[in-house]
This record gives sequence, structure tokens and C-alpha cells, in this order.
Amino acid sequence: MSLEVRYAQLDDYPRLSAFLDTYWARDHVYVRQRSLFDWTFGRRELWPHDGYSFALAEEHGEVVGILGGVPFVMNCFGRTSPGTWLLNYLVRPDYRRGALALRLLNMFRQPLFTVTIAFGVSTAAVPFYTALRARVLETIPRHVAIFPEAVERATHLLRLAYPDWQAARAHALAKALRAEHGFEEAGPHGTTIPANWDTHDWPRWAACTVGAARDTAYLRWRYQSHPDFTYRILTVREGKRTGLAVWRLETIYRATPPGREPVDRIGRLVEFLPASRTNAEALLACFWQALREADAIGADYYGYHGGISSWLHDAGFHAVQHCADGLAMPARFQPLDGKGGRIVSAVFAPDDVLTCAAEVQCPWYWTKSDADQDRPN
Repeated sequence: MSLEVRYAQLDDYPRLSAFLDTYWARDHVYVRQRSLFDWTFGRRELWPHDGYSFALAEEHGEVVGILGGVPFVMNCFGRTSPGTWLLNYLVRPDYRRGALALRLLNMFRQPLFTVTIAFGVSTAAVPFYTALRARVLETIPRHVAIFPEAVERATHLLRLAYPDWQAARAHALAKALRAEHGFEEAGPHGTTIPANWDTHDWPRWAACTVGAARDTAYLRWRYQSHPDFTYRILTVREGKRTGLAVWRLETIYRATPPGREPVDRIGRLVEFLPASRTNAEALLACFWQALREADAIGADYYGYHGGISSWLHDAGFHAVQHCADGLAMPARFQPLDGKGGRIVSAVFAPDDVLTCAAEVQCPWYWTKSDADQDRPN
């Protein structure tokens, strides 16, 4: 049988799982939890084929290459088209000399999808995407805020992640990430997706942003249907509009010989769509209160949108790339590691789609919850 590239069926999962376990990462979360794999690659309302939105290459009955795609609705200033995020792109070492990698990639390019995004590519993969004329983006901006009373706890966390650091170095970074502004008292707020989100709120954001559409269908799929994480919704009304934030509490563990040991807690802010700057302050007041009630050290947020980044900075968040050692701030907490939080990406898009960049004027709304970046380790 010749080398075949096709979309995976549901009964292919055991073979895909075995390939991931052997060639991607031993005991990967998609190997441990089929429910997460099914949720990630089984969004059937946006996938025109049977089975998974996942391609496999096989020869003589053996899987020799894989590439997953997560379909989404691409928004570009109010116009929509099909888009996809690429995940788990891997060709077996003995098949890398030919065109197999390109054949797999073409399963998720035009005409099926207008925009194709690889969110989180390795340094080794950058030349491949560059040769194919993808737009390779600098790391997605990350913002961190540590509560003033939690600076010593953050220092301890950094010393666990970087045992060779001197205490003064760890303390300097924790102090640099300290939220500098006062925290307003939280006002009235909601905890569910607004009933009129698709008519009153998302259309205003859609008209001025580029990226995956954050309509009700997406929010329900991404946050309310997730098989593993518990996400929390915060909303604050402002006139006829409503600002929305989504976050989850993460326990930080360190690896020890007997097993994982809990160390601390942090908030992961994954959506932030306020109705205005004032509304952003009100939303964050509710967020700060929830974090303190959970005894978290603070929070982080990844996002390209320039305006939102500015609002977060005004509220006490710090852009890690502007702090000495800031890019070393751990991003993986289960278990804690010292690999930092840089995430580089590549985008295939038509020329009329504005380039995404870490700039004040950037209209792309793109957060860490896009693709599968916010998932269990």
C-alpha cells in the first residue's frame, strides 16, 4: 500500500494515542484522557467531515505522521470565514525527507480554511514555516500581577523553579511584578454568559478586532463544555452593554520523589472583553476579590490586543517582556518548571488580513485559551 494521508475516524484513536505516546511525549494528556482529545478534535458543527478534525499518514498499516486541527470561526472586523488552529504536528523521523509534512499541512489549508494558525511552534520548526511564507510572530505578550502581600510567596515559587538563582534575584522579579495600584471594592456582577451577548456585546468587539470569534457558541464550547478545567465567568453591566472575563484557578505543584506537592495558587485570566476602560476596572475589581478569596498569589494573562493590554497595565498588570528576567516567570505549574512562558506562532492568512504584532495598535484578539494552549500538562 502506498503512503496515504487522510482524516482520522473515531476508531483510529487507539493508533493515534499510541503514536503520540511513542513519538510526541510519553503519557501525554491526550493519551491519558480520551475525553480531552474528543473535545479538542470533535467540534463537529464546524468540521465538514466524519470523525476527528485530525489528519494521519499511514503506510503498510502503520501511522507515520499526524497533524491535528481545531476549527473555529475567524472574525476579521465583522466578516467571518473558516479558520483552524494546528496541533500535534509530527512526522516519524524516517519519513521526514519527503513531502509528507507538506501533505499533512495541506489538509488544513485553503480551500477548507481561510486562516490557519500554528499557536506555539518550536524554534526548530520556525524555518519550515518561514519557507512556506507563513507569518512567524514574536512571542505572545504575557501580563502578570502579583498581590503586594504575596511577593514573598512569589519569591519562593521562583526559587523552586530556578534553584540556582540567588534569593535577591528571585525577590527582584517578584517585586517587579507586584501590582502597583489600589484595589477597588467589587460591585454587582454576574457569573453567566449574558443572554444578549451575541446581539449587544460581541458584535461591537467583532467590528474592531481580528481573531477567533468569541460568540456564545464559542464561549459555551470553550469554557462550559471543557472536560477537565473549571472556568469561572465574571460579568459587569454598563448601560446596555456587559463586560466579560473568564478565568480559572490553578494550583501550582512541584515535582518531588514521592509525587507532586502543592505549592501555591494562581489565577489564569483567559478572556477579557470589557465594555469600556471604566468597565475594565469594575471587572478587575471582581477578579481581584475572587483571587483573594481563593488565596491566590496573583494572576497572569496572555494576549496580543493592544488596547486591552493598556487597560490591564493601568490596572496593575506588568508586561513580563519589559521586566528584567520577566520572560523567566514560570508558565507551567503542574508541575512547576523553569522553562519560562514564551509562545511563538505562525499564521497562514490572506494578504488583506492584518498582521498580528505585540503593538499598541494591534487589533488581534488572541489569548492563551486559543488552540489548546490552556490545557492540562
